[in-house]
Amino acid sequence: MGLALVALWLGSAGAASPAGTPKPSARAATPPTRPSVRDSPGWYPVVDPESASVQLGRRLSAPLVSTPLKGGTRSLDELGVAVCRFLSHSDRDSMNAMCVTDTEFRDIMWREFPQSRPVTGLQWEDGWRVLSMRLQSGCSDAIGQHGGHYWQFLRFERSDSTMRYKNFKLHNGLVLVVRNDTGGIERLGWLRSVIERKGRFKIYSMRD
Repeated sequence: MGLALVALWLGSAGAASPAGTPKPSARAATPPTRPSVRDSPGWYPVVDPESASVQLGRRLSAPLVSTPLKGGTRSLDELGVAVCRFLSHSDRDSMNAMCVTDTEFRDIMWREFPQSRPVTGLQWEDGWRVLSMRLQSGCSDAIGQHGGHYWQFLRFERSDSTMRYKNFKLHNGLVLVVRNDTGGIERLGWLRSVIERKGRFKIYSMRD
């Protein structure tokens, strides 16, 4: 029985391509090309005259604005001192108030970001929805993890450069260096970015 099965298998293999029978061509073995949206009636390529802003990281066509930053601090170090005070007192409301607001994001920042180009179809509310959730979550997590302990601000360290826009600056890649209540030195990386405008500083981005 075993020999018969081997013979049957060999016979089947030999019969798969009998003499004189043309083998399937490579063309026939190639799967059919999937239809492309570009072949659809009425399709035309999207025109993006500001595509270079993606590489630059900012839109050159953004207008100058007069909206000020409300609140905040007068220096980056002063902001660090305030943040440490809020942590020590578990003051989440004051931490939230130190963050950029929806109006400031809309009027000062949004139109300078490449994501605001008309070709993207995005509105400032789309960007703010994501940013506000991260700020709220970041403040809550910071208070939850570090609140109620004494923190002394020492300095900010940076792992990234300052990005200069027409209406503001972003201090990115910040690390908050502090002394804890046992005298040890800690480096906190959850406060990631700070906006600076006309001598005022506010929190722009947190790690949630």
